[in-house]
Amino acid sequence: MAPISAIVYYDGDYTGDDCGENFESPNFVLLKFIARTTFEALISKIIRLVPSSNTKTLNTLYYRFQTSMVPVSYATMTIQSQEDVEAMVDTHRGNGADMCELYADFQLRSSSRSSYQDFPPSLSTPSFQQFEHGSSSTQPPRQSSANFRDMQIGQSSANLSMGRHSCAAAFDLNIQPYDNRHGFSGHTTFESDPTLTLGHEGYSSPEEPIQELGPDGSEIGLFTTPLDANADVDSDSTTDEDNAEQDQPRTSTWEQHHASTSRGHQPYEPPSHMYNVDMVAFDVPEFPEMPNLGFNASYVGLDDSELWIGMQFETIDQAKSAIKLYNIRKSVHSKVTISTSKKYVCECTQRKEQGCNWKVRVSKKKRKQNIWELSVYNGPHTCCAVGHRQDHPNLDSTIISQTVQPIVQASPKVTVSTLMAHVKSVYQYEPEYKKTWRAKDKALKKLHGDWDASYNELPGWINIMQKYNPGTIAVLETKPYYKNDRVVADVRQFHRLFWTFPQCIHAFKNCKPIIQIDGTFLFGRYRHVLLLAVIQDGNRKTIPVAFALVPREDTDSCKFFLQNLRKHFFRHNTVCLISDRGSGFLSAIESLGSRFCSPKVEHRYCLRHIAANYHGRYKKDYERKLILRMGYELVPNKFEEMLHELNERNSDGYNYIAGIPKEKWTNAYDGGFRYGHMTTNLAEAINSSLKGIRNLPISAIVKATYFRLGKLFATLGKESFTLKDVGHIFHPRIQNEIQAIVVKSNRLYVLPMSRSDTIFRVSEIPRPLQGYDPTSYRVNLEDKWCDCGYFQALKSPCQHAIAACSNSRRDYKNLVDPVYFLHSVCKVYEMEFPAIGSETEWHGNQTWPTILPDPQIRRNKSGRPTSTRIHNAMDMPQRERTGQPKLCGHCRRAGHIITNCPSRRQH
Repeated sequence: MAPISAIVYYDGDYTGDDCGENFESPNFVLLKFIARTTFEALISKIIRLVPSSNTKTLNTLYYRFQTSMVPVSYATMTIQSQEDVEAMVDTHRGNGADMCELYADFQLRSSSRSSYQDFPPSLSTPSFQQFEHGSSSTQPPRQSSANFRDMQIGQSSANLSMGRHSCAAAFDLNIQPYDNRHGFSGHTTFESDPTLTLGHEGYSSPEEPIQELGPDGSEIGLFTTPLDANADVDSDSTTDEDNAEQDQPRTSTWEQHHASTSRGHQPYEPPSHMYNVDMVAFDVPEFPEMPNLGFNASYVGLDDSELWIGMQFETIDQAKSAIKLYNIRKSVHSKVTISTSKKYVCECTQRKEQGCNWKVRVSKKKRKQNIWELSVYNGPHTCCAVGHRQDHPNLDSTIISQTVQPIVQASPKVTVSTLMAHVKSVYQYEPEYKKTWRAKDKALKKLHGDWDASYNELPGWINIMQKYNPGTIAVLETKPYYKNDRVVADVRQFHRLFWTFPQCIHAFKNCKPIIQIDGTFLFGRYRHVLLLAVIQDGNRKTIPVAFALVPREDTDSCKFFLQNLRKHFFRHNTVCLISDRGSGFLSAIESLGSRFCSPKVEHRYCLRHIAANYHGRYKKDYERKLILRMGYELVPNKFEEMLHELNERNSDGYNYIAGIPKEKWTNAYDGGFRYGHMTTNLAEAINSSLKGIRNLPISAIVKATYFRLGKLFATLGKESFTLKDVGHIFHPRIQNEIQAIVVKSNRLYVLPMSRSDTIFRVSEIPRPLQGYDPTSYRVNLEDKWCDCGYFQALKSPCQHAIAACSNSRRDYKNLVDPVYFLHSVCKVYEMEFPAIGSETEWHGNQTWPTILPDPQIRRNKSGRPTSTRIHNAMDMPQRERTGQPKLCGHCRRAGHIITNCPSRRQH
């Protein structure tokens, strides 16, 4: 995990304005810390980095974060404990800011000694190991440290036992920074930076060094002989080469020190630099010959490509990525010399040719919870670049996958060329296409799991859905798995899967009684087909309600899908099923017999597929358009006229169209079952929206359908209930369309033809000056029927029916189909999808046989699958839908084509 970059302001103003809290200070320091840093370690870093800190105490630490973008506003929180640090890290990650903004409030230290009342109530915290000199646990320690949360000036501490050197009420900056080069007379173990354990109440003079109790009760010098600077108690090195890298051998342990004190250890008199601090020298780097190292071997820059001693990683993969990024940023090369479970060493590739001694060693620290730490760093590089290459050997697919993972997560269908351009903009190197393709595959695998393993995850995910969402329907069929012509026990082969949700079944009861079915290919590693059923509510919102994963769109697979679809959805009196004329669906419906026949099911064909099939046979574009007009025509007489025209133009085409039953593909003879839906465009639109997940593993596809439907129901339900609460009867879109029809009805002449005011003759007003001949229509309000065909086709009154209602003083809203009313639309979304917890709950104990994919439907390993369908005659060009003229392919102007383009002849 990458470290967090932070900027710490100090010696400024902490103010508030219209944008919230604000830090105003020209003074700041930069630092980095890992996400798992402790509260004490963070404070210690700030203390070490702030210059001129011997006269100040740290009073309060603030963290500022952005709460809104428009308008820009900020909020702050006070960092007082380890819980506050964890909350700050979580907030910073969720906020997405580049840097973490902190403000350190310092106060000048008083020259007098702190009063007894100024001490905090508790001077010891679990985060600090107290000194142990053989005293009992009930005896108060001689030196302790205060927790930041306890540092509140003015609290009483009457019952507090104080030692010789206790902490002041706030963090004391007048401390002597030290590391493991300086030891204490007692054996002490620190979980964080040890500088926090030393407070200051005024220094003792050099002639009278600070004393501390020894194990035998006598006072001895607080400081002892320094330990070896390079002693690494956590090092796992065992080889002679590693021992040679250390400057000095390891120093004495507690037993050795105890023996020396029992023999009469002389007090250690600290040199003058420990109590007389030179403020100018304080800011000078401790390692001037190594400019990449900061104070106390801590790098505080903001360049993620830098390396420094003490850099920590949670895993070895993170360490490898950091080293590779360093090589990429610096345009240098390195090679791995040692790679074990405890150690990872890299050296420069020009070590022999140019004598570059650059070297990095990362070791696993068992005493630090198996954290990997950079323990040896000889840098920077002293070699010269061999030559610039278009690609970098360390820019492998793993590094690229980490870079492009956010893009792939947002859009799984992003092209490889787009990812290559993004990588080039980040690293100034252009990776190979194959390498970037592998990186995208790794990113998808990290986000959504492996393709082969996803098949075995299906039963677990189904169990979770049925647990959190009772009523979920899932039908998983498997087959025996064979290996070397023998059945493998406890292993099954995935065959097909059907699933739907109780929210979808309930929604269909309040939607239009039509279902459009279609299939789409998946682009993953295996050649599956996704069959889906789509419905539409009264507000014309499309909802996918049922899904099936099958090996191919054949008769058996379509029959499996239709049987489960009829079992759970076909509970209305009559359901209109719209599909294409593919052999799979037609054969499946024919094999199911009476279960898919009238009056339970009215099967209809997609008009667009019929026109495309006709054009594929006869290659007549005008006749294709004529067939489309015939299908949408509402009046039977006009339909017969166009059919006669087709017969005169192409008798073979007429025979082909006449062989298809008229009620299957026309509006004029439909009987009002289609609600005006002539194609399977709803299912095609859903296929297009699902294109982003069609190249994912199948378990990710099942998960995506659940979460996308959950979001869809929440969004549309909120909109519908809001409109209903404010008093709307119809959705504003439907209301505007009805209102436009009402305006047209005012220009009609109505003649009642029955005593019950149910049958009327409605005529248009003559307009001779416009050359418009009036037409008369018969209207039957009781049967909801009109000669224009609009009333019975769309289940909504036409202008002639509304004019008849006005004449008979009836409310035309009573003639509108109930599915269009807003209360019916609200019923569609009244059942919400429950939230599902963390993925850790999904992977429980496996109680089902291992499920593997069918190797026969695996795609070829060479090449890449096609993700874009080739357009054919069924795809109507956009210029035909919008009425735009055809444009030249060269100059993009109308009136000519590219072969006779004037601008092309000029060139």
